[in-house]
Amino acid sequence: MRTGRLLRLLLAASLTSAAVAGSARAQNPTEVLAARCADAGGPVSRCTELAVTARALQGSAGLLAGLGSEVPGSASTLGRRLGTTPRIAVGARAAFAHVGLPDLADPGAEPSRQATFVVPAVHAGVVAGVFDGFFVLPTVGGVLSLDLLANTSAIFFPTADGFDGRASSWTVGARLGLLRESFTLPGIAVSLARRDLAPVSFGDPLSAGGGAVETDATVTSVRATVGKDLLSIGLLAGMGWDRYAGSVTLRPVGLDAVSDDSFTHSRKLFFGGASMNFLILQLSAEAGWAQGAGAVSGYRGVPFDPTRGSGYGSLAFRLTI
Repeated sequence: MRTGRLLRLLLAASLTSAAVAGSARAQNPTEVLAARCADAGGPVSRCTELAVTARALQGSAGLLAGLGSEVPGSASTLGRRLGTTPRIAVGARAAFAHVGLPDLADPGAEPSRQATFVVPAVHAGVVAGVFDGFFVLPTVGGVLSLDLLANTSAIFFPTADGFDGRASSWTVGARLGLLRESFTLPGIAVSLARRDLAPVSFGDPLSAGGGAVETDATVTSVRATVGKDLLSIGLLAGMGWDRYAGSVTLRPVGLDAVSDDSFTHSRKLFFGGASMNFLILQLSAEAGWAQGAGAVSGYRGVPFDPTRGSGYGSLAFRLTI
């Protein structure tokens, strides 16, 4: 009797915990942050706009720090040169992305008009092929091959438009080969990378506009690529997933700042490109599309649509030795 009663209590407690956890997961971090700002005395509409701006800024910085493929123009792992000697590739990439945000400098009635920018960035990186993988058939190799990669970037936000200037990032990661490109088969690989971004701010909390936001982020990036060389021309396509996690601070005009140190969101990316190969030198171009963020309650029918995606592109060269 007592045992049955205890079991029922444990079951009820488990179901209650699961319900609470599911409710917490279902909460939109942007809406939670906006509500905290409103509880601190800010207008609900302005607080919602600041939270939406912070999320968009965090996502834009993360996109420019990573873009599409982790190794431009390459869908296959590098492998090793001779014996246990790693094959090394170094390269650089010039990139841009379309960035849209609410114009926090707009002193007019809420909501603010939309501000759009084309933001450039430059990347420099190195890749090392450390494991050749396994050959399962005479023409099927590179299975579970491995590359290690590192990258740094500089993002040039326009200071005249309310940003605090250049931002930087560091990336480390690994790329796992599923199939190395051969005469008959394409190259297929997946990568996992972690990016650490420097803080970025937008707006002016002392102006007559809507305030300012500050954000930094650690981005977890997953990419899957497939590609094939056709004589000297290579084609590549891929998709990815980015998860942004970091701190966000809202600074409404005339009020104390409101912060969230564990602000998270994620989105998918799609990209494709072409390259030209000249023995150890490769030139490549890539273009992609990043999905927009989820809708936010109370922020609909406004000039800035947070669910709209962003386009981006890049030109790169890579030297492999």
